[in-house]
Amino acid sequence: MNITLGAYLLSGTPGYRQAGIHQYIKALIEALAARPEVLSGEFKLTALIGPTVRNQLSLPNPHPERLLSNLNSPISILPSAHNTESPLMRLRVEQMETPRVLREGRADVYHGMAFVAPLRAHCPTVITVHDLSFITRPETHKLMNRAYLNVLTRLSCRRAARIIAVSEWTKRDVVSLLGIPNNRVDVIPHGAHARYRPLPAEEVTAFRASSHIGAAPAIFFLGSLEPRKNLPALIDAFSAVLTRIPDAELFVGGSPGWKYQAIFDRITALGLKDKVRFIGQIAQDQLPLWYNACDVFAYPSLYEGFGMPVLEAMACGAAVVTSNVTAMPEVVGDAGLMVSPDDVHGLAEALAGVLTNADLRAALREKSLRRADGFTWDRAAGMTLETYRQTHQNHP
Repeated sequence: MNITLGAYLLSGTPGYRQAGIHQYIKALIEALAARPEVLSGEFKLTALIGPTVRNQLSLPNPHPERLLSNLNSPISILPSAHNTESPLMRLRVEQMETPRVLREGRADVYHGMAFVAPLRAHCPTVITVHDLSFITRPETHKLMNRAYLNVLTRLSCRRAARIIAVSEWTKRDVVSLLGIPNNRVDVIPHGAHARYRPLPAEEVTAFRASSHIGAAPAIFFLGSLEPRKNLPALIDAFSAVLTRIPDAELFVGGSPGWKYQAIFDRITALGLKDKVRFIGQIAQDQLPLWYNACDVFAYPSLYEGFGMPVLEAMACGAAVVTSNVTAMPEVVGDAGLMVSPDDVHGLAEALAGVLTNADLRAALREKSLRRADGFTWDRAAGMTLETYRQTHQNHP
């Protein structure tokens, strides 16, 4: 069975483009490549990528220098001739060039890994929908991005043979807001990469020292700097925490996205420039250290289709304080503290409670690790292959 993966949103540009969806595509492709169904040749996969991301994928291959010649790799890699980092060029490649690639490659199924598939694809399509915040929270998106997703996600989903939703919450939105029949939507949650795990105490201690975290209580946030992540509310809550724990510090990881000036304005207004540290984009191999080093991971997002940083933090054994809305309860279960993202007082109380109570931190750590064990990329890859199988069987 020939499956073509639309992986154009893999990004070779450091910054917010290498956040959630990029990580989903990368992790899923790597997990698919390791599945026995792919290694045996039952599924033959081809990933369509942009020309700048050749080194983004880590695939089992005894001859790495031959990766792009499709030899000895369980997944063929086909770069576009055009730079798909540009939204307009990506639209052209997706809608005008990809149909030809699918015909020439005799694809049996096309998987649009981020919201959209070519509307003129000759084969049945599968679409992954990560969230519908561009409909439910339009003010948090850039205008052009919102318009693109509104039009092409609706059309792609209506045409798709099957849709993958990354949570039950997202499935409910797809059914209710896009009018897709319930039985055409498969829920396939994300996984946590094996790198996200508890690290030796001496390694974490050395990292805290080298990163100038020190002995003070440390709150860590990770996410693109954009309105949906609700950072101004976290800043306000942190200001309240300081009245009880004056030496606490807030570390903010993630690249600037859009509409982020309110974050810096709030820090200035509250006089917190010396208490809030912006780390910028954090390399993937460094993230487990940050999750392990923090005393609490804070993620008060307004809307998440899944919430990958929360799962990663839990897999490292972090105590988590997050929102009680959208998909967050599905991910966290009883393993973290959840509050309304609009409740600054409640958020401050939860953060202060974790920072001042070692027994609570230990209990949350144990629950986090147990909860995270249920989310793996291998499981996600197996479920995704089953979606491909059903699609092909029902649309020969």
